[in-house]
Formats: sequence, C-alpha cells, structure tokens
Amino acid sequence: MRYFELTESDDLDSRHWSGSYRAERQWYLPSVLCPRCDAWGGMTAYPSVDLSALPEKDDLKSVWPQTREEYERRAALVRAFAPPEIQLEPGCRFGPLVGTAMGRFGPITAMPSWQVLVREDTLTAIQDAGLKGIIPVRAELRNRRTKELPQYELEARPLAKLHPACIQDRDRVPPCLESCGNNGFSLPPERWLYGESLPADLDLFGVAGTTRIVVSERFVDTVNRLGPSDVVYREITVE
Repeated sequence: MRYFELTESDDLDSRHWSGSYRAERQWYLPSVLCPRCDAWGGMTAYPSVDLSALPEKDDLKSVWPQTREEYERRAALVRAFAPPEIQLEPGCRFGPLVGTAMGRFGPITAMPSWQVLVREDTLTAIQDAGLKGIIPVRAELRNRRTKELPQYELEARPLAKLHPACIQDRDRVPPCLESCGNNGFSLPPERWLYGESLPADLDLFGVAGTTRIVVSERFVDTVNRLGPSDVVYREITVE
C-alpha cells in the first residue's frame, strides 16, 4: 500500500475553495518549563477525548508552561478519560474544535496541516468505502448567522514512527530526560516511515514526534472522487 503525508496547500492562487475557520479546543495539557532546555510541548490533538465530566477541568484551560511535576499532575487527571493506547505528552489538546467559520469548504480541509476536517458527504463516502482508523468528531463551527456548519475533524493518533535512519544528529534536540523528559527532534527534510511501527491496515494516522498526518492511497482515491480540495498529498515511503 502507498502512503502520503497530507498537508495544507501553500499556493493561494490555485485555491478552489473560500472556506476558513477560527477555532480552539476547550482543554490542554501544559507544555513543560525546563531550566536546561527552556519550554517545550507538542501539538497533538485528541478531539474525541471529552473532559467535561472531570471535576478539575478548569485546571486544563491553558497550554502555558508549567513545571514537570505540575504537568504530570494534570496528565494524571486526564488519563482516566483517555483511551489507554494513546500517549499523553506536554502540549496535548482535547475536545472538538469550537469557533466560527466562513466561506465554502472542499471535500477535505487541512488548515493548518495537523487539523484535518471533512464535509459530511466526504465522511459518508469514507465510511461507505470501509476505510479503517477513521475517528470523526463533529467540529462546533458556526457562521456569521449562527448557523451550524457540518464539518468533521478526523482524529489522527500518532501510531507510526519515522525510520531512525532518517533522523540525523543535527535534527535531534539534546536529550533532557532526567530534568523534563524532552527527547525530541526537528523534522528531517528527507524522511520515511519505519515499517515495523506502521499500524496494520489503517488509512489515517499520525507520526509520533511530529505534526504530520499520513493517509493511505485508498483514502486519497476515495476523497478525490468528490472533487478538488486545497490539500497536497506527498508520498512517503516505508522501510
């Protein structure tokens, strides 16, 4: 099976659709403040994780940096509400997107690239095609007339990994495991997926340590049948 990174198109002159939105999530884990490597956190989002029943949910209203101990306290609060297979990291975001939208949207939107939204007819086509790994969450978007806009965000859990051989020493952040747990890396310009980490038969997933979302050839073919979209598919190999 072929796989593709899905990203937002940066060619504004060739856009087919006028749709745009401004939206945020309700809950966050803080980034971590470290005396050695400054503050750090990721952008991983789990829109399906609902923390409305958490008594301490007001402690999760900001991604503002905290000590490692305070981050771990808040992460422990979230753990009981999150699926056991997902990894909680500094900067994680939870809950559906809530905000406003305007214009007309294509079959699929990546704005920014780590948030993938689809129209209702696109979701129906994806489900009818039997694609796997699809976790849709309705985004709470309204236009200027307060009319609800039917868009669904596809949750991309970071289940795959980049191949270790494509991450060079120059890409790595100096490890700070004892102080804050940071052991990240910069996204290498030439990259490929680690085959042993690939989730079997899934058609959409994220890549650990990055904001990248990967989709299968089946996903691309299904969505493209609904017409043009303002997204770019970059093939990524598996080794």
